[in-house]
Amino acid sequence: MPATVAACVVLSLLATGTPSADEPRTEGPGGYRYFVGIVGNPSVPDISWSDDELTRIKELGVNMVQLSIAWGGKPAGEVLNLEDLTAEQREKFRFRIAQAKKHGLKTIAHFGIPRMINFNPVRPACILDATVQAKYHDLLKDFMVSFPEVDDVLVYTFDQQAWLCSEFGPCPRCSGIPLDARLPAFLDMLNETMQSCRPNTRLWWKPWELSKGQIVAILDRVKPAHFGLVLNPSSSNEVYPFNDRSFKSDLGVRRLTQLANERDIPVLGEFDHTFYKPLYLFEDFFPRLIYEQMVGWKEMEGIVGVKEYYGFSPATFSVNAAMLQAWMKSPQKSLDELLVEIAAPYGVKAAPLAIRAWEYVARSVEAYPWDTTYLIGPMGLDRPWDGGHDWEPVTIPNATWDTPIWKANRKGNFMLTEEHKAHPWVFEDAGLRLEDSAALGFKAVELYDQAIAAGGDRVDDLRIQREIVYKTSRSLRAKGIHFLLTLAAQDARMVQHDDKQFAIVVKRIEGLLEQDVANQGSRPEVVAKLAEFRKDPQAWIGVNLAPRSYESKAAPDWSKWVPRQE
Repeated sequence: MPATVAACVVLSLLATGTPSADEPRTEGPGGYRYFVGIVGNPSVPDISWSDDELTRIKELGVNMVQLSIAWGGKPAGEVLNLEDLTAEQREKFRFRIAQAKKHGLKTIAHFGIPRMINFNPVRPACILDATVQAKYHDLLKDFMVSFPEVDDVLVYTFDQQAWLCSEFGPCPRCSGIPLDARLPAFLDMLNETMQSCRPNTRLWWKPWELSKGQIVAILDRVKPAHFGLVLNPSSSNEVYPFNDRSFKSDLGVRRLTQLANERDIPVLGEFDHTFYKPLYLFEDFFPRLIYEQMVGWKEMEGIVGVKEYYGFSPATFSVNAAMLQAWMKSPQKSLDELLVEIAAPYGVKAAPLAIRAWEYVARSVEAYPWDTTYLIGPMGLDRPWDGGHDWEPVTIPNATWDTPIWKANRKGNFMLTEEHKAHPWVFEDAGLRLEDSAALGFKAVELYDQAIAAGGDRVDDLRIQREIVYKTSRSLRAKGIHFLLTLAAQDARMVQHDDKQFAIVVKRIEGLLEQDVANQGSRPEVVAKLAEFRKDPQAWIGVNLAPRSYESKAAPDWSKWVPRQE
């Protein structure tokens, strides 16, 4: 008997893994079986898994930890695919497993399977290739034997260096065969490999980048025993920390959880408690949105737990983490009760003002034009933005990827994906909503100022929150002004020979420039722009924010004519 097989037999006899679907359930944090946390996040990857860090994460209610950050860029060399388990990474896993066990935490490993053969251009490792199947059977079995105390495994099969052949592509095995006729058997093979080593462990699957229809068809065919599903708040969006086309209002997520429940497949719902902190300017001062997200998942039948999407950095915990912790302990309490609880440390006078400030921050987050484009950073949220802008006509970056969800469902989520031009009303919509978001943020700033003046034990914390919200609001207002100035300048060009209409538009541009001066703290450049405009509006619109009359850049499109790379 080969050594690996023998080891699996022994482990099978000793297995004490995840309970099967028909066994009694023990409710945990928030009434869930699972609260999965990631230690560290892609922006703060160097987390040591110290006793202090795990203690603070466990205090949130986390009862299972993911063993690596598992993010596309491999921050801090973290494991992304099974192939990344070098000797060094194995030692890291052993330490983390021991630390988790020491703190009474279950563990889940997260891998992309199968890893693509090459990235640019993309060439998938074909799941119908017998050698690929054997490779992942052996790699997963080796992992299960090498790390017998790991409880479950989470895999994704598309995205972040995992990829699948297209039925419309050149693969001689997959051409003409839909994904739902190929992927269920591959998932079943991975699950059976795990069960051969340790019965009652669970293979969780995240259907990243697949269309809603594909996921439905795959769920209908995969073997449900010891299988679980992990879903984003919206199956066709990224994970945002609010209820945006999610839960009961997202018919796709609703259908997927219904189908999983009918087939006795447990579901984990993902959430982000910080909005990718500190990747973007928005930070974690909107506890109502965390409450609503938790309640939203809780209300959906078949959800057995939640999983934090981006990760936990204990040193940066703020009021969103406080709300998460409070809700996990007392999910039956109302929003108002929990807000009072998490605000109490700020002092009797400051607490009510802090609660009102957090509400306006939440409204600001909700008001932002999320559905304009996936590339939100250049839309005022990248951290380097400081309230300024250039004097070229504003543009909206957009993008799409050659994956099923992008070519299907996400086109319904984002207004701009592949477009090179967009109607001016799209730009107007974005500009007006950016200003709405900014104005709500500035109302929060006013309340922060009052809370700071009221005094208390956490005035320094309030000052930090206030400055971050102020900088964010200033950036969003600047971007909104840039959008609206671009449109107003073109309006002025359109009517410059009609004195009456031109005067109306000139007044609008002057008002926007005055607002720009105030928002930028009277920077010399923008003060000069206002003075130049007042001196000669017609000359100003001829050189500022003027549309380009031609584009001179071009490059060969090699996307369909690239050599294969081994």
